[in-house]
Amino acid sequence: MDELPENGEGICVIRSHGAGYDVFEDIKNKGFELVDLTCPDVKKVQDRAVQLAKEDYFVIILGKDEHPEVIAIRADAQKFAQNKERVYVAKNLEALKAIEETIKKERKIGIVIQTTQRIEYLKEVMDYLAPLSKELRIINTICASTSLRQNEAKNLAKESDLMVVVGSKKSANTTHLAEILTPLTKTIHIECDNELDNHKELIEKADNIGVTAGASTPDYIINKVLERLKTY
Repeated sequence: MDELPENGEGICVIRSHGAGYDVFEDIKNKGFELVDLTCPDVKKVQDRAVQLAKEDYFVIILGKDEHPEVIAIRADAQKFAQNKERVYVAKNLEALKAIEETIKKERKIGIVIQTTQRIEYLKEVMDYLAPLSKELRIINTICASTSLRQNEAKNLAKESDLMVVVGSKKSANTTHLAEILTPLTKTIHIECDNELDNHKELIEKADNIGVTAGASTPDYIINKVLERLKTY
């Protein structure tokens, strides 16, 4: 549902990706009981972005602008910024380079990052912005479990002929896993065990196969993939 009815009854749940202040107020004003299931790590990013906006930083959010988490972070930061144009979402380094002249003119630059982004992206941004900025404040808001999963997957990839990443292709942390592993070894990204047949030749040629999964991938799907791999 994109819009709430004017007068509502029952429970309205905020999912783990969070929502902006205005969404919370709308839910309460229309009479719904609010259940907030926003991930604590996502709340931290929202709070840090708001803090930067209040302190008059040019706020840059590293992440995908269409992702629900980033939409909420941007909405909150814009609410407290001097104007909405002083909050910018950069999905990659090219997006930052597109506003290089603006960055050079700003006195203070503040950075937060989507919780499921790659640490490599944050490092690239740090190296790029440091020579351009008069004052640069970078807050690493990548989820600790995301970083741990990425590091463990990279270590596994070093010992594997093939990596299988299991999880939704719409999931940010899952797609980033696949992106990180692809340069290290042959990598396939699947959503369910049935998709393994599309990669039969790769699987049968591999001596060592590593399997990893996104944070939200159910155990039963991972187990089905493992069982299916045993049949090759």
